[in-house]
Amino acid sequence: MSETPVFSVTELNQCADGLLRDGLGVVRVEGEVSNLRQYASGHQYFSLKDESASVNCVLFRGKARQAARFADGDAVQIRGRAGVYGARGQFQIIVEALQPAGEGRLLAAFQRLKEKLAAEGLFDAGRKQPLPAWTHRLGVITSTQGDVRHDIERTLARRFPLLLPVTLYPTAVQGAQAAAQIIAALEQAAAEGRVDVLILARGGGSLEDLQAFNEESVARAIAACPIPVVSGVGHETDTTIADFVADLRASTPTAAAEAVSPDAATLRHQLARARERLTGLLGQRIARHQQALTALHTRLERRHPRQLLERNAQRLDDHRERMYRAWSRLEERARARLQRAQLRLAGASPGNRLASARMRLEHLHQRLARVCPDHDIAQRREALARLQRQLQTAAHQALATRQRQLEATARQLRSLDPEAVLERGYAILQTPEGEVLRGADQTAQGEPLNARLARGRLDLEVTGTHTDD
Repeated sequence: MSETPVFSVTELNQCADGLLRDGLGVVRVEGEVSNLRQYASGHQYFSLKDESASVNCVLFRGKARQAARFADGDAVQIRGRAGVYGARGQFQIIVEALQPAGEGRLLAAFQRLKEKLAAEGLFDAGRKQPLPAWTHRLGVITSTQGDVRHDIERTLARRFPLLLPVTLYPTAVQGAQAAAQIIAALEQAAAEGRVDVLILARGGGSLEDLQAFNEESVARAIAACPIPVVSGVGHETDTTIADFVADLRASTPTAAAEAVSPDAATLRHQLARARERLTGLLGQRIARHQQALTALHTRLERRHPRQLLERNAQRLDDHRERMYRAWSRLEERARARLQRAQLRLAGASPGNRLASARMRLEHLHQRLARVCPDHDIAQRREALARLQRQLQTAAHQALATRQRQLEATARQLRSLDPEAVLERGYAILQTPEGEVLRGADQTAQGEPLNARLARGRLDLEVTGTHTDD
């Protein structure tokens, strides 16, 4: 006895506590909660028991905040370190983590299935189907019990009062039959083809409650569904395999309904903006067309046949007046030349010259009578008679010459008369504007012409032009 060391009670409990901590390390224990006590400090004390034994447990405040909620009678699984509470010498477990019993196995199975399906590519964004831009008919796979269905209907009524048609596929959302019913609902919706989008929804719950949405068969059915599937399972913090496989994951059933339904307020705002843009564009287009119409109307006024006729009529009157003035000037010049020729002809007339010669002869005869004797007068008279005969002959010759010159001048005047030219079969060609054509280069094929004849006019069209080299 004297060789055995003597411990105090405190030392013994400390030694036992150290041996348990070092020997057992971290332990996992599963059992039923009993005698749960929670103090104002936030620490929780309870017993964990099974059919034949119990153990005291302590869950301090820092770890209690991270643990799942539990109560007396709940089956839980804890992780912690075994030791001895020295003040009483009680065996106890200092709890570091707590979760409902069986959840650990489910969590491990969840992680394995998640890795398997991810490796197969079922979570890839490339295989997910886009939601339609406008949902015409919605399908909802959920339980008829609970608030999920009513939450979705209220959300749709709030966002889109026009009442989006909804087809309900009632299923269990937890329990042994839930997975099979969910798969059957997906297949039924795909076979009927009545809906554009499917919402798979249920409320929140524990990992065990959500187990149907973590089944591999459900995940593969979602991936194979030809209709886009939106998952709205649980609360924001809940995550299931169905969320990863679905074409769109919503945090809650309400968020899923919002994701597939148009927002009436947003639509009204978009419609108002579209109406404003359309009105502006319509106004701009009307203004452009009005300007174009005004320009066309102005061009039409300028090119209207009435305007062309009026301008051409005015141009024709102008050319006619110019032609008459030119004709008058030509006629005046010809008349003046004729008068001058007549004056010259009158001055060179043999009768006038003969009268002048007679007057000069009489004058000379008087002078001769005064200065010459009678016998010379006879000779003078004979000489004067000869001279008179010579003068008459010269006068007749000069008159014949002047007559020929007058006839030649008259012929020349007649040749200059346009009417005489037209009488010989010629024509004066003019453009519609009255311009006289002097060469073929003044017109072109297809253009109209006017031909003035001695009697009347002709309307012509040019069929070809030829210019002499």
